[in-house]
Amino acid sequence: MKKAAWISLLMGVLVFQNCGTPKSHSVHVPDEVIQRDTFLWMLTEVQLIEGVAKQRLLRTDDQESILVSHYAELFNRFNVSEGRFLSSYSWWYQHPEEMDHLLQEAAEALTILERESVKQETLDRQR
Repeated sequence: MKKAAWISLLMGVLVFQNCGTPKSHSVHVPDEVIQRDTFLWMLTEVQLIEGVAKQRLLRTDDQESILVSHYAELFNRFNVSEGRFLSSYSWWYQHPEEMDHLLQEAAEALTILERESVKQETLDRQR
């Protein structure tokens, strides 16, 4: 599946999922921290990037530069610097209940994304 299609599907999954998922709003997120919904999208994509790296799906000797380019593209698309993402990650990590909810939602989004990918591959093979 093309990169843009993956991103569109991922965004759709997260929007759909957030409609029915109760969110914990026990903390006020400071303005300098990436807000919850945006951070969730970014965290989900980070999970994809890291999953590809861990499964060694990048068939190249220059895996590190490819990962750097994926992260650079992610930060650019969300108009967020690497420093802001890392400091936001630290802030969310210091709120374990909220971070647990975010990680659970990201995992659920990835599961839905995987199902949709398998469904699309099956349809493509039937053609």
